Amino acid sequence: MPKIFDRVAVESWQRDEIIQKFPREGLGDIKLGSQLIVNPGETAVFVRGGEAMGTFTPGRHTLTTENIPMLTNLLEAGLFGGANVFTADVYFVKTTDLTLKWGTVNPIIVEHPQRMPGASAIVGNGTYVTKVKDPWRFLNAMDAFRPSVRFQEVKARLDPMLAIMIADKMSELAIAKGLGPAQLQSFTKEINEMLVGLLQEEFDAIGMVLVDFAINMSLHPDSLKVVTNMGYGTSYTQKQQADALMAAASNPSGGALSEVGFGAMGMAAMQQQQLVQQQLLQQQQQAAQQAAAGGQAPAGGTPPAAPSGGMPMPDVMTPEQAATFLQVSLPDVMAAIEAGDLKAKKIGAAYRISKANLEAFLGG
Repeated sequence: MPKIFDRVAVESWQRDEIIQKFPREGLGDIKLGSQLIVNPGETAVFVRGGEAMGTFTPGRHTLTTENIPMLTNLLEAGLFGGANVFTADVYFVKTTDLTLKWGTVNPIIVEHPQRMPGASAIVGNGTYVTKVKDPWRFLNAMDAFRPSVRFQEVKARLDPMLAIMIADKMSELAIAKGLGPAQLQSFTKEINEMLVGLLQEEFDAIGMVLVDFAINMSLHPDSLKVVTNMGYGTSYTQKQQADALMAAASNPSGGALSEVGFGAMGMAAMQQQQLVQQQLLQQQQQAAQQAAAGGQAPAGGTPPAAPSGGMPMPDVMTPEQAATFLQVSLPDVMAAIEAGDLKAKKIGAAYRISKANLEAFLGG
């Protein structure tokens, strides 16, 4: 025969126990007018049929239909056999701070579509402090309707959830703030504070509050390799640009890159183009000097080879670079490509021309 309780309280907590059911085993038949004792750092939730009957904060409470209104209808319906008792499970939930260690098992992928290579791999470790704010929501989110729930069980549920939360919220930040690998390389306090603000919304959804967040995060040492293997930034051009950016981000003297981001890539391309033009000008000046001294310029109008120590023709060129080497306009190069006279490889929406094909075009 079920025992009828006239006192409801946790007599003792097991080590690392966060949730304890009363009674631990079986049904709880509780007499109306019984005393409920909720100690500091606890909350008691009465549950029947999957519904919350009432929640009680620390203190001594006399159980009546006034503080558990649901009982009125249940008693009138005769669900308890007319006796002055009711049946319910009582879950005591600790509401004190929980300090949890956390670290990435696998890199967290942060997407930043507007910055090459489209994503970064982040790693992190440290501790965070949280506590239960809404016990009923917490019980449901953790599926914790059991006789006892321990610290490690909650941690096992929170760890993968936190990884998903961080990945989602950091991607939101990267898109909203225009962050790329250079900024994520030096994860700033400001970014960390913005992340905590966004994470709090997620903790609210599971009935908890984020008290403190001391997790250090940084770019994975092989971030480019990780995200490339996952399908981000796989084109030749994207990979080359990403390689250059990652090298600059790891260069102590390249700190300004964190502010200008990939704008530096455009500057680098402009500088390269200027160097090519300067090299061609030097070649033309040397050819003129040779002609004045009785030398002969190369036949067929082909530009002379780069002098020793100069910039040679690259193995793969853009149409713009080919136009510079040919000393013609870009439309002329594009017309030759479209006519099939100059063979080029189309990658996405861009053309790439090999040195061999350009030389074959000149020889033809």
